[in-house]
Amino acid sequence: MDSDESTSVHNVPLPENVELLTSGEFLGLLKEHCNQLQSYVTKFHPQDELKREVRQLQSRLQLFEQRFQGLQGERAATQKRLEECRILEAQYVRKWQDLRQRVMNKYSDDSLKKDLESQIHHWDDLSAQLEMEVKHSDNLDDLLKQYMQARVEYHTRREKLATWNQQGKLRI
Repeated sequence: MDSDESTSVHNVPLPENVELLTSGEFLGLLKEHCNQLQSYVTKFHPQDELKREVRQLQSRLQLFEQRFQGLQGERAATQKRLEECRILEAQYVRKWQDLRQRVMNKYSDDSLKKDLESQIHHWDDLSAQLEMEVKHSDNLDDLLKQYMQARVEYHTRREKLATWNQQGKLRI
């Protein structure tokens, strides 16, 4: 503010005979005629610059409000994406555990030994069946060939199992 403006603030002419009023009457008039008093004061102090500053501040406030609303929208979208990521992570962990369990079930020592024992029983049963068919077979060469193959498979797998049992648990 200029020095002229600051002096004009204090030099507002008061209405005539204002000094005759008591302070209570004066306060009552101020409350009752607040709008007229504001109009009276604005006559002597133009508020164009203040109004302009207020409008600028209002426009800045509106701009901040718009930015804030935009940030709120971005925040909501980010939270939604974060929740989707958490869901995906939970699904990933569950599927990883399922896959790990399947791999462990299928390729664990016990599972592989059981599979090998099952194959041994299969080849032993097949060779026993072929022995029973020898009496009724017309094509003895093919039957002996199948029997030899079944016994080779049986003994190969049996040797693998014996070696495995002798060496103990496999180490990774």
